[in-house]
Amino acid sequence: MSKNEKILKTLETFTDDIQSAILSTVNPKGDTFASYSPFVEDKDGNYYVYVSTAVPHAYNMYTSKKAHILFLEDESKTEHIYARRRLYFDAIAEKFKLDDKREDEIFALFKKRFKDKVAFFSGMKDFRLYKLTPSNGNLVLGFGQAYKVSPDKKTLTLNEKGHYNSHEDGLKEYDKKYK
Repeated sequence: MSKNEKILKTLETFTDDIQSAILSTVNPKGDTFASYSPFVEDKDGNYYVYVSTAVPHAYNMYTSKKAHILFLEDESKTEHIYARRRLYFDAIAEKFKLDDKREDEIFALFKKRFKDKVAFFSGMKDFRLYKLTPSNGNLVLGFGQAYKVSPDKKTLTLNEKGHYNSHEDGLKEYDKKYK
């Protein structure tokens, strides 16, 4: 198996042992909010979270139609705290409407993954499903091992300039101002 095939296999199974995603969202004023939510993934590589409308994420994703998703290796399993393995994406956020016909299919994924831990779903009238369609992904496997990930998670490119090399101009401005 080639090195690229091994990395793609790691990418394919990266979230298998991770039960929650760290979500970062922003409201119309630019205020940020970070928290977590259990998630499931469909066969097309989209992620789904079930969040209360009482938490800022619901409002932020509804108004901005965006989220940032982070899947992070457990600290107890990492070889070096500064090199925790992680996978993250920008995402388009879509709120499910009440009684959306896709809900049963997605709830079945939650039930398969979380068993009886999701029995509370039926009683939670203030919760909504959000579909998170990934884009602009990165997989970090250690020092010097950061890869840009295609939205379909089938193509990797070594990130030689850092995780956000697409923001190079912004980094140059930052360096001028703060160095």
